[in-house]
Amino acid sequence: MQFVIEWVTNIILFLLFAIVIDFLLPSGTMQKYVKMAIGLMLLLVMLRPVLQLTSIDPEQLVASAIARFSDGQTSDETIKNQIEQKKKEIQASQRAYILEQMAVQLENDVNEELMEKYGLKADVNIYADDKESWRMPDDIERIEVVLSKQQPAGTVEPVIIDTTKPPASLEGDASLAEEVRTFLAGKWEVDKNKIAVQIRGRE
Repeated sequence: MQFVIEWVTNIILFLLFAIVIDFLLPSGTMQKYVKMAIGLMLLLVMLRPVLQLTSIDPEQLVASAIARFSDGQTSDETIKNQIEQKKKEIQASQRAYILEQMAVQLENDVNEELMEKYGLKADVNIYADDKESWRMPDDIERIEVVLSKQQPAGTVEPVIIDTTKPPASLEGDASLAEEVRTFLAGKWEVDKNKIAVQIRGRE
């Protein structure tokens, strides 16, 4: 009879303990896991007489169950982290491809006119904010444009070395770069301050 009284007392005390824990826990995913563990422990308390008859240690069963639960939770977290990492890699690859295609499109939009006006060809690189959602062109941080002098097809100019001729004016290049930058900003409808222009191969 004493054994039954202790058994019922343990169940009542455990239920009171579970109710207190339930009130103290904040709502969320963790509460679900704690309730699962408490339910398992309550089941073991209720089955304690049967387990004692079969010489099974309830504490060992509880420890084993908690260990398996923890391993499963860790495995879930690892899988989630791997999925998140893969998602970021795919997004980065997609962004790089999109920016590359945008750069090609910008080049195609202006190169013909640049050749006619200045005899220059543009190589474009685009850099954008590194975040999940984009709003173009607002999220473009910088457009780098490298201008190079081009020779008409089939034309070969003689090489003339004139030591009396002064070197090309850096001020002239700066003025041309600013003029081209203004032209590109209007053509692409982008803030001029986001465009950086560099000129190569000038005489």
